[in-house]
Amino acid sequence: MSPTTLWPVVGSFAAAAGTLALGYYLWSVRDRPGATWLLVVLGVQFALTAGYGVGYLVSDYWVRWAVEVLFWVAYIWLGALFIAFALAYTGRGHVIRSPWFKLLAGLTVLLTLLVVTNPLHELVWADFTVRSTWGLATASFTRHGGAFLILGVTSIGTAVGTLLLVDTIISYGDLYRGEALAVALSPLPPGVGLIAWTFGIVPAPGINVAPVLFLAHVVFDAYAFVGSGMFDFHPATRRAGNRAAIADLGNPVVIVDERHRVVNYNPAAESTLGLAARDVLTEPFTACYEGDEIDPTETEQDATIRTDAGRRTFKVTSTDLDDGTGAHLGYTLVFQDITAERQREQRLAVLNRVLRHNLRNDLTVVDMNLDAAADRAEDDVAELLEPAREKTQGLVALSEKARRFERVIEDDTESLVAARDLVGEVVAELREEFPEATVEIEGTDAALLRINPALLRVVVRNLVENALEHGRTGDGSDSPDVTVSVGADDDAVTVTVRDRGPGVPDHELAVIEDGDETDLEHGSGLGLWLVAWSVAAAGGEIDFDVTDAGTTATVSFPVVGVDGAEYESGAADHDGTATEE
Repeated sequence: MSPTTLWPVVGSFAAAAGTLALGYYLWSVRDRPGATWLLVVLGVQFALTAGYGVGYLVSDYWVRWAVEVLFWVAYIWLGALFIAFALAYTGRGHVIRSPWFKLLAGLTVLLTLLVVTNPLHELVWADFTVRSTWGLATASFTRHGGAFLILGVTSIGTAVGTLLLVDTIISYGDLYRGEALAVALSPLPPGVGLIAWTFGIVPAPGINVAPVLFLAHVVFDAYAFVGSGMFDFHPATRRAGNRAAIADLGNPVVIVDERHRVVNYNPAAESTLGLAARDVLTEPFTACYEGDEIDPTETEQDATIRTDAGRRTFKVTSTDLDDGTGAHLGYTLVFQDITAERQREQRLAVLNRVLRHNLRNDLTVVDMNLDAAADRAEDDVAELLEPAREKTQGLVALSEKARRFERVIEDDTESLVAARDLVGEVVAELREEFPEATVEIEGTDAALLRINPALLRVVVRNLVENALEHGRTGDGSDSPDVTVSVGADDDAVTVTVRDRGPGVPDHELAVIEDGDETDLEHGSGLGLWLVAWSVAAAGGEIDFDVTDAGTTATVSFPVVGVDGAEYESGAADHDGTATEE
């Protein structure tokens, strides 16, 4: 036996050792999807390579026959086990429990029995003999139809498993392109060796190079599953997430093809829209429910549909479905039940009209009559009427403020505004309305802001009004009651309103920060709410700092789309005189 002829033995044992090392590594991640199946594949692969290495060194007829049977059985099972690994690793583990996989497992068992019982029927091979080639014990036999059937079934199984892996891994993008190539190439070397051995294309009679070529298989697997950590980020998570995103979604989801025929739907659609019968598949979607016609080509639409719970209104969002190459396949329709929202909007609209229109008109009449009654009444009666007049006038003023704000908030027109100029105008107006108070402007920067000027006016006016209401001390100090300043940097324009009094009550700030009115905590008026809504509509932020020295309200607006030259050219049109109306 020459050392140069030992390469089949050395190669087989090297492949077995590499397989064992790879299995040792994978044992630590055996809880990951597909890892257990891959360990089984490696166990069979170890038996195949190590067994054949031993077979080259044993010339006993029955031992050599047993080695050959072991090789064929391992060869048979590799295909089915590799498919099981690919299914589990790529998130398709449920297929392993399907009748189709059970059929594959049954076929594998039958082929195994065919090999083990071959001496009885010789459907796989005949004329089995042990001979010496290069000083190695080799087997010689004549292959029959069973051998080619086994080759075909195993090759198809390996190819299917490889395609599953490559298809799924490539879907991750560039991250796993190299690893996908390694997975695709790993079965090729031993596969080529098995085909060559089956058809007698060998270096010498009886020399099987397939076990040796499993060494290349191990190298490719080591790169894909060890070097790149593919068991740390496996496709099963993504596939399960995609499936759960639709199946577990509480909203109905319906998928239609380009001709608007139903091809899939989730359990929520089944129960809500009544799509339980499987015969709705491939039917036009509009024929599968009762209600408004839904056009999948519309991105968003509202539709009222009859359900088991009665007529419900849904917001239907449609997105195009393609295959990733731009080929249009259909649409995904997501249904959001907005029945309660629409009913609430209707109730609020009615209440808003009644409270703001009817009640305002009625209060105006009440106020006029109170005025007339006070003029005609004795002093003591007129004194009793005065609180009622003040409350009535306050309610009318509150209604007017709400009406003006509604007009402002519905106007999304923006323009370049000189914040310092607008703040100065608002402060001048309030000085006239509150002559007994002192409001000063200090340290303002020249700052341009793209905003609806009426919104900025609402913010400044209501912050200063609140400061005058809650922040005046009346202590005779020379310090102003309220100080307003404007600051600017590259990112934001800041308006700061500072008072010296006890500050805004905590319960009023709490409802603004929480965004919700309750029975136990409620603001006394609309001022801070109007500020909060206006700041939010303009994309800004507001912060209150309450100390013993007073309250500081800071409002910041992002600087977006500001062009000083544009402002200068249109200065005549942006004189800062916008009002809340």
